[in-house]
This record gives sequence, structure tokens and C-alpha cells, in this order.
Amino acid sequence: MHVRFGLHGDGLNLGVAGAIVGEATVGPRGLLRFLESDLGIAPVAAHPAEDVVKYRKCLKECNNPTRFYHGSFDVDPVGTTRTLLDWREQWYLHGWDGTFPSRASSRLADMAAVEAVAAGRVSPSTGERLRRVLHELKTGRTQISTLQLLDDPHDLPLLWQQLAERLGGKPLPQPEPAAPLESDLGKLQALLRKDKPQPSRGDGSLVVVRASSRDVTAQAIAEVVRKRQHQREDGSTVVIASRDGIILDNAFERVGLPRTGFQHYSPFRAASQVLKLALALLWEPLNPHRLLQFLIHPVGPLKWKVRTRLAEAVAAEPGLGGPAWQAALEAIDEGRDDVEFWTTPDRYPMRDGAPAEVLRERALRCAAWLQRRLNAPESEESAAVFRAALAQAQAFANSVESIDAERITKIEVDRLVDEVTRSLPDDSTFAEAGHVAAVAHPANVVAPVDDVLWWDIAPPRLHLQPTFSPAEQCELAKAGVRLPTPEQTIDASTRAWQRPVFNCRRRLVLVVHDEEDEGRHPLWARINNQRKKHGWQVQDVRLDDALLHGKANAAQALQLALTPLPLQELPRKRRWWNLRRPIPPREVESYSSLAKAYYHPHQWVLNYHAKLRGNRISGVSDGPLLYGSLAHRLFERFFSDDKNKNWQALNKNDVDRWLCHVIDDLIEKEGAVLLEYGRGVDRQRVKTTLDDTLHRLLAHLRDANVREVLSEHEVKRAFPGGQLQVKVDLLLLAEDGARAVLDAKWGGQKYREDEIKEGQHLQLAIYAFGLSANDWPSPGYYIVTTGDVLAPSADFFRNARSVDEAISAETVWKKSLVTRAWRQKQLANGLIEINAGAEPDADSEPPADGLETRVDPDRFDDFVWLTGVDSSQ
Repeated sequence: MHVRFGLHGDGLNLGVAGAIVGEATVGPRGLLRFLESDLGIAPVAAHPAEDVVKYRKCLKECNNPTRFYHGSFDVDPVGTTRTLLDWREQWYLHGWDGTFPSRASSRLADMAAVEAVAAGRVSPSTGERLRRVLHELKTGRTQISTLQLLDDPHDLPLLWQQLAERLGGKPLPQPEPAAPLESDLGKLQALLRKDKPQPSRGDGSLVVVRASSRDVTAQAIAEVVRKRQHQREDGSTVVIASRDGIILDNAFERVGLPRTGFQHYSPFRAASQVLKLALALLWEPLNPHRLLQFLIHPVGPLKWKVRTRLAEAVAAEPGLGGPAWQAALEAIDEGRDDVEFWTTPDRYPMRDGAPAEVLRERALRCAAWLQRRLNAPESEESAAVFRAALAQAQAFANSVESIDAERITKIEVDRLVDEVTRSLPDDSTFAEAGHVAAVAHPANVVAPVDDVLWWDIAPPRLHLQPTFSPAEQCELAKAGVRLPTPEQTIDASTRAWQRPVFNCRRRLVLVVHDEEDEGRHPLWARINNQRKKHGWQVQDVRLDDALLHGKANAAQALQLALTPLPLQELPRKRRWWNLRRPIPPREVESYSSLAKAYYHPHQWVLNYHAKLRGNRISGVSDGPLLYGSLAHRLFERFFSDDKNKNWQALNKNDVDRWLCHVIDDLIEKEGAVLLEYGRGVDRQRVKTTLDDTLHRLLAHLRDANVREVLSEHEVKRAFPGGQLQVKVDLLLLAEDGARAVLDAKWGGQKYREDEIKEGQHLQLAIYAFGLSANDWPSPGYYIVTTGDVLAPSADFFRNARSVDEAISAETVWKKSLVTRAWRQKQLANGLIEINAGAEPDADSEPPADGLETRVDPDRFDDFVWLTGVDSSQ
């Protein structure tokens, strides 16, 4: 059997021309598995994460304060284990036998001591497997008749060199410049051979394509390939994509070409993320963002309807146990035990860690759910995803079971999850028949081709910073470990990326994306240097100019015909929509709906008739919106608590004792975002504000001789044309029978003062009308952050900040009825005003005795921020 072997052959490679029996192109993994199968050597079946756990135990057994890894291991045992395991892998691959001389330096001696324990317990590394293959080859036989090396033998690690020598491997001849000497491509090849630079003339044999978007350049390359195949142009073409080749394959599919099979490596598959999110809910304090992510994730162990209900509760009141959460739980008919298991487990301090048994149980429950999904997959692609996620959950459970510890810290759990969910290939990506030749690494272009399309030329990722000191490197060399020097690493990388350039006969197309790539890849740096110093004429295709600015000639070098599209003007701003049919009124209105109908009728139509609304679970409530909700809930809990029935007699100490317990409980259940790390200042500011504002509110109530307070008081009352239904924050009853209504706002005191002064305090007018059975109550705003009461007059609150010459709430209500009749007439004719953006016309002028509706377009949008609470409440 003829085998071609290259260090990068495990990725997408050209292979051999056609399907030829007895020939194969493989990389390290492929060749090693092939030889082990031939020689009867058992394959390594352990999950990589299991080796981390096994080696961690070895490090722990050898650990003491004198070990060089002692400090790091105590802080991050899994991360430290992964680093040292990588050292071990590297050393064995370059000739280590597991021992060092007795006088070795401390780090090497410590590694040898650990290896004495790890030998036989940790799965054999690649180097150890190669040693066994070399040993078996002394007496065993293999089907390989000839071995051709695609890389320079000196670029191979020592054990691979020994194996190649044992199998009689013959190196592939170094490529010679294949392009005509007089072409720009030939001159570039001569430059790379260190010949004297020659001036270029921009003949099209060397093309640089630039754009800011990878999707745009991928589409352009796909069009180039499609055109060549459609016109059946002579010559061979190869496409190179060292990273994100899946974007290129997607472009091939869009233009009707077969996919080449670029592999997609990603740890961010939905099923793989469930385990990490489920484990993230075990730590205190609760992270509402993680809880919301767990609930709105595309897949999860709870039913979608259940997760949606709970997610809405968490988004509105970020925490567990608040009224919204309890209401969501009551609406769940079955599966309450599952809800409690996944969302309300016992939580543990991050530093102390969670019990290993709890972690294992959670992983096994996750695995059981994945197994059920795997038994009924929607497609083969989803089955592959769930199969990978199941293996990861089981590997995590096994890893936790293998760790000899009662508790495992958060940092260690996160590291273990990262180990088991490392980027794996997407089983749903594969090559289709008839695809263009493609490689995932430039070194895999091992034969001359006519055209090379190098998409997304990016700098090689080389590790040149030495990990070991010069003394340690000498000791490693004496122990037979031949680690490559930085110079050798650079030389090997240079030979790899030069290969497609030398093998290109006719045209080389380089695709460069962001500015960071310019000057970083050695090839691009040399071309740029020649352009700047010697005036090289390189055909430069700027796709952004071609597509966005109509410069069709910018793409001529790619021979792409760009068809100009007729200029389409954006729709002009319109002041009115005409549906040509009546829009009926609503039977029940609230302040929120009336405000939209008056000021922004298009929002009223879209929200309540078209049912178009923003996603209520797009994010966790935070900022002034959350703080205002907490203030509302604090007032509600205070005045509904039986302990505070005689609140007038409570002194400051009594109130403080009540606040001491309630504020913390309130934040934990409905504002848990304030408990997150880094939110200490915000949390203290909110607690201080809530503490202070309750005392100030009680002082206002005492000064007004209030005897009874009704919080979150629901009001229903008929009004001309419908039914009004609102919920009043605070309804106050004084000793003399006078009444007042207070609406609490987190901030925006100046805004509210101007609102009252301009006669725009519609919310107060609506609340006052709802309670005006016999007489109109005194309305006002209570500003939480300042502790001030704002009111049209100081009749009820002696210390209120009254507004001079303010219009009464009764007058505002009567004006609003005129405005409502005006809007209803428009809607009855199918007319909807959009009073944001387009200039008003004569029909936009409100009635003289109605409310002024021509307000700042941003006024209503600012409403939530200024009030600190959703107006619908």
C-alpha cells in the first residue's frame, strides 16, 4: 500500500487524484491508527478529559509545598494539569522516555516523579504510542509498502522521524517555482527564493482581494469557482482556507456548487451548552443572567412552555421566589419536581465548592435527558449533535467520580466542563461529489496547480516563546528530548506556506480581510514591502468599493461581472397611514394604552390590534427599571405587612429592623442581579436609597395625617367610550376624610415638574378620575431618589413641591376626553398618525380644548427610563 504522510494531513487535503485502491493520504492520527490496527495494538478509547482527571490525581499524590506546581495546583488544579499534560505529550513526542538524571533541575525532577506515578495510569500519549509501534515493527509487519513524506523530514518531531526512517519514508522533493519567470507570480516566486527583486507589471497573475466581511469575499471566491466550472475552463484550481472554511462552503452552496467538506469546530452547539448552564446554577449567589439563559436556550431538560413562563418571570423580576416566579409555578400543571431540581437546587459558595455527588447527579440527569432526545431525533444532524453532547455529559460525570474529593470548586468545575466540551468537528459537514479541490492548510498543496485561491490569508500561529530555561533545555536534550528551536519552528512554517506559492503555475489570489492581517502573514508582508519600496504593481481588488460605491472595475481582476442594480429609494417618512377601514376602540383601557393612543397612535394600533410587541424575555431587568420595581414592591410589602398596621406609631428603629430583613429578601427574590460580583456599589446605593426613601415617605404621610394606605390598589371605572382599569401605587386616606393618590417614580424629578407645569400629567389625571366617585383626590408623584412629593398643589401634602399655576387633574382629564374623541374619529376612518419623524400637517393639529399631542418624539420612549417602572403596571 502506498501512503502519503504529512503533519497536516488529518485535515482537509487534496489526497490522490480519483479513488485509487491501495493509496491513502493521512496525517498523524490517521497513520497511527492505521499502524496500530495492522500491528494488533489496542486503540486508545478514553475521552481526553478522563486523562486530565487521571493525571490530576497523580499530581495530587505527588504534591507538597516543595513542588514547583504547588501554588498553581491549589488555585486551579485542572488548568495546571492540562498545562503539565501538554508538556508531557510534547516531551514524549520528541524523544522522552519518562525519566531524567538524578541531578535534574527541580521542575524536571518533579515531572519525572509524577511520571513514575502516572505511567500505566494515564492513557498513552502520541509519543508513547509511537514508541510501541516502533517496538512492534521490529517483528511485526504492516501493509504499507511505500511511505512518501509530504514534509521535510527535519520538520517532523523526533518519534515521527524515527518511524518514517523505519518505514523507509521518502521525502517529497521541494517544489520549484512553477510560474513563468516574466509573470508577476514568477517574480514573487523568485523573490521567495531570495533572488534579486524584479519590477512587476500587474499582469493579473498575482491578485489581492480585500474586504471587511468574510461572507462577501467567500461569495466572490465561490462566484469565481462557479464561473470556471460553468465555462469549463482548462486547468486545475485549489482553494485554501486555514480557518472558518465553513463560511466558504456555505458560499459554495449558495451559488449551487458542491460543498468541499471544510470542517466546523465549535464548542458552542446548543446541546453542548446545556450541561454548562445547568452546572452554573449551583453556585451562590444566583446569577439571574445564567438562569435566564438556561430557560430561553433552544433546547433544555424542561418543556419549552414551562421554560417560557419561568423566563418571563425571571426577566421581569430577576430572582427566585418573587410574585412573578410564584405565579409562573402555579401555572405549571406537571413537572414541578423537575423545575425545582433544575432551577432551585441547593447553592454552594464558589470557593468552598459543591459536593461531587451533587455535580455527578446533575450531569447524569443531563445525560438522561440527552439520551431521550437522541432516541427521537429530528434529523441525522441533530442526532449527531445530541450524541456528542451525551458523550460530554457522561465524560463529565465519570471525571467527577474519579476525582478523589468531597467538594469541587467552581473554577475546577468550569475547567472540567471546558475539557469535556472542547471543540469537536461537526458531524453534519461533509464533502460532496464534484467539489473543487480544497485544503485546510497551505502545506497540503503538494502538487503543481494552475490557480490557487487562498482565502483569508492569516498569520501562522507559532509558539516561539520558550517555556523552559536554557539550563532546562540542555537537560532535556541530554535526556533525549529534542525540542525544536524557535528558528526551526519558523523555518518549518515558512516551508509550509511557501508550498502553494511555488506550486502555483498561473494565478495566485490572496484574500485579506481586516487591517490586523496586513503585514502579519510573512507572504503578505513581503508583497507589501515590494509595493512600498519597489513600486510593485499588484492587482488590488477592493470588494467594498465595488459593491458599495458602484466601482465595477474594482472586480475586473477576478473577471466577475457585476450587474448594476437600479437605485431604490428608501420609503419616505409618512405622517399618516390609511387602512381604508375602521379601527375599533378597545373595551378596556389603561394609562399605558391611553397614553399611546393620544401621543403615538401608531404604537397603540401595532401593540393592541396588530399584537406586535417586543420580546419580554430578551434580557434581565436592570437599572432604573428594576430599581423602580423594587421600590414599588417595598412599599407594597410594608403597607400589607400585618406587623405594620399601626405604622403611624412605629419609630425609626422599628422601621429599620423591618427594613434590615425585607430589603435583603426583596433583592434576593426580585433583584438578584445586584448580588452578582462587581455590583456591590450598585447594591449598596439601591439599599441605601430604599431605606432612606421609606422613612421620607412615612414622614410625608404623617405630616398629612394619613390614617390608611392602600398599595397597588386596583381601580375599575366606566368612562365615555369604554372601561378604565388601572392599578394605583398608593391610595391615601387622611383623618379628615381627604384622599390622595401617589404614583412612585424612581427618578426624573425635573421631567415630572415640567410635565405638571405643562398640563401633561395624564397619569395622575387618569388615576384621580378612577377614584373620583364623589370628589377628586389630590394627585402627586413621589420621587424615590429624592424623597420629594410633586403635586399640582399642596392642599394634601404640606411639604410637597407644588407647581405654580398648575392645571388641575380634573381639567387634564377633561382635555384628554376631547383628545380621545378626536383620535377615535381618525381611527374610525382608518387613519393612523405617526407623529414621530415626518413633519405635522393641518390634520395633526389637536383640538384647542384637548391635550397637546405634538411632543418630542423621544418623550414617550424615555418614559420607562424616567419612571423606573413599566407603564403597563
